Amino acid sequence: MYPWLRRLAALFLTAALVLASGLPAAAQSAAAPPLKVGVVAVPPFAFTDRDGRLTGLGVELWQRIAARLHLDYSFVPLSHADLFPALADGRIDVGLGGLAADPRNMQLAHFTQPYMRAGLAIATRPDDRPGIMVALARMDTSGVFAFLGLMVVCMAGIAVLIWWLERHRNPDHFGGNSVAGIGRSFWWSAVTMTQVGYGDMVPTSLGGRALALVWMLVSLVLVSVFTGIVTAALTIGQTDGRVRNVADLRGVAIGTAGDSDGAAWLAAQRIGFTAYEDDRAALTAMVSGEVQAVVGLGPALRFFAQRDFDQAVTVLPHALSQRWVSFAYRPDLAFGHQIDRAMVETVESEEWERIRAGFLGSNLD
Repeated sequence: MYPWLRRLAALFLTAALVLASGLPAAAQSAAAPPLKVGVVAVPPFAFTDRDGRLTGLGVELWQRIAARLHLDYSFVPLSHADLFPALADGRIDVGLGGLAADPRNMQLAHFTQPYMRAGLAIATRPDDRPGIMVALARMDTSGVFAFLGLMVVCMAGIAVLIWWLERHRNPDHFGGNSVAGIGRSFWWSAVTMTQVGYGDMVPTSLGGRALALVWMLVSLVLVSVFTGIVTAALTIGQTDGRVRNVADLRGVAIGTAGDSDGAAWLAAQRIGFTAYEDDRAALTAMVSGEVQAVVGLGPALRFFAQRDFDQAVTVLPHALSQRWVSFAYRPDLAFGHQIDRAMVETVESEEWERIRAGFLGSNLD
């Protein structure tokens, strides 16, 4: 055979091998049975909607990946505890539903590139009232009124003293019968305390002027202390019951889904909490006033807040901890890398951004 003919044959063989390796996975295994995709129900990644249809971010993403690769598949509902053993022994081929790669699971399955951040977040109830109204509604008024009562008693005592000292020397201002004289003296005491100083009533006796001087100095202290008490009460009232960050979680009633990442994190932080059936039940308890905040996966909290609670729930933007959600597939799956590549192409598309907004709203991580 001529050398150029051998080179031409080798070139055609190489081209054929390259084309064959780039064929979709379904074309490579046309006779293979449909893939079995294990699904763990974790909203908003996978759940059954009100019409009984399986949907969710992970489900929608998988459907688009399968369409790109021309894959036939069927969904297999599984619990989180059963999914990775099923991947390891080949009962299913792919797993989805809020799965995170961790060292333990990576021994049983391979993972794709992550397609979403799903850190733990805090949900609280918003308050639409103006800040001053919130503070007034929540402030502890017992201390304010107690000190105000003390100030009134002091004013009354000074009024009696100034009337007794001035009633004969200054009858035009402090004279008259005891009721009228003490009443005018009380007016003078209040005006002096507030530093208004109308000048319509002025003590003229030495004792009266000495008492007035002492009362002016004492009034400065009383008014300053009263201002501080009111300011502190307003500040506490404005922040009491409002959870804005991790530090605020201590000392307030917290809810979370039982046997969840949120429960594990709160337990590790030694923060007390009430466990509920799922994130939606915890949010319902918060809206009804049983708890003041809920800790859970950010996407799940945002999903339920948008779908079921309208404007009654606010999810804080800062994550308590970070984790990334991926698909898992059995270690011997021949075209796992093609699934990975198709995922990257899909999540970088504008269609994926619209899908995310549909489940989580416009305020995305």
